[in-house]
Amino acid sequence: MPISASRSQASRPSSTRSSTAASSARASTRAAQVGHASASSYDRGASRLAQRGTAASNARARFTSQGRTAQRTAVGSNTGTVRRGDRNETVRALQERLNASGFDVGRADGSFGPRTERAVRDYQRSVGLCSDGVVGRRTFSTLNGASPTRRATTPAAGATGTAAAGVARMNGVPSGRGLATGKVTVNGHTYDFNSGSSRLYSTPTGTYRVTAHRNSRSDAGFTRNGVGFSFQMEDPRRPGSDRFYDPRAGRDRSALRIHPDGGARGTAGCLGIVGDAATLRQFRDDMNAELRRNGGTYTLRVQ
Repeated sequence: MPISASRSQASRPSSTRSSTAASSARASTRAAQVGHASASSYDRGASRLAQRGTAASNARARFTSQGRTAQRTAVGSNTGTVRRGDRNETVRALQERLNASGFDVGRADGSFGPRTERAVRDYQRSVGLCSDGVVGRRTFSTLNGASPTRRATTPAAGATGTAAAGVARMNGVPSGRGLATGKVTVNGHTYDFNSGSSRLYSTPTGTYRVTAHRNSRSDAGFTRNGVGFSFQMEDPRRPGSDRFYDPRAGRDRSALRIHPDGGARGTAGCLGIVGDAATLRQFRDDMNAELRRNGGTYTLRVQ
C-alpha cells in the first residue's frame, strides 16, 4: 500500500510535466504564430508607407515639372513673336491690351487679322517703334508698361524740331454758342480745324496738356474720309482730369479732344481737324511725333 501510494505520487509529476510541456509547446506555437502575423502586418504597413511615399514623390515631381513649364510659357508669351495669321491666347491678350490703350481691334477673338495688324502698326508708330505690324519683345514690353526705345524723329519740312508747345488760333471766338474756325500748327505743319457748332460752344481758350487717346477710330463724328483718331486735351492745372472751366458757359467742360471733324460740320467743343485722308494721316503722325519728342505730353495753347 505504501508502495502503491508512492508510485501514484511519482506518476503525477510525470503527467504534470508532460501536460506542462504540451502546454508550453502549444504556447510556443501560438507565440510563433502571433509573432509571424505581427511581422506580416508590419511588412504590409511598411510596404504601404513606401508606396505612399513614392506616390507623393512622383506628385511633387509632376508639380515641379508643370510649374517650370507654366513659367516658361508665361515668359514665352511676353517675349515670343506674333503676327498676322496667328491664332492663340497671346493674340487675344494682345488685342485686349490694344483695345484698352485706345487702338481699336474690335472683339478680342484671338485671331490676328488685318484690323489687329493695323492697330499694331498705329500703336508702334505712336510710341516710336518700327511700324511693321509684327509684335515682338519691344512691342510687348511697351504694352506692358516699359518705356520704349525711341527712334530719332526726322522733323517735317519747316518744323522747329524741338518745339514743346503748339498754338491753335481761332478766327474769332464766339462769346456764346457758335462755330469757330481756325488753324493749328503741329510739328511744323499747319492744319485747318472747326470747333463748336451753331448750338454748341467752341473749345475754351487756354493752355492744354495733350496726350494720346485713341490712335484709330471708326465711330461717327471722329472719322473723316476713312481716317479716325483722337487726342485728349487736359487742364494742366488739374492733372488726370479732362475738365476745363469755360467762363462763357459758367461751368466745366469735359471730354475735350482733337479729332477729325466727321459727320456734320462742327464739333461738340473739340478741335475738329479738316482735310483729305492724306492730310488727316499727316496730322496724326505729326501729333504722335510731338508726343514722342516730348515724353508723351504736348502743350497746346488755344487762343
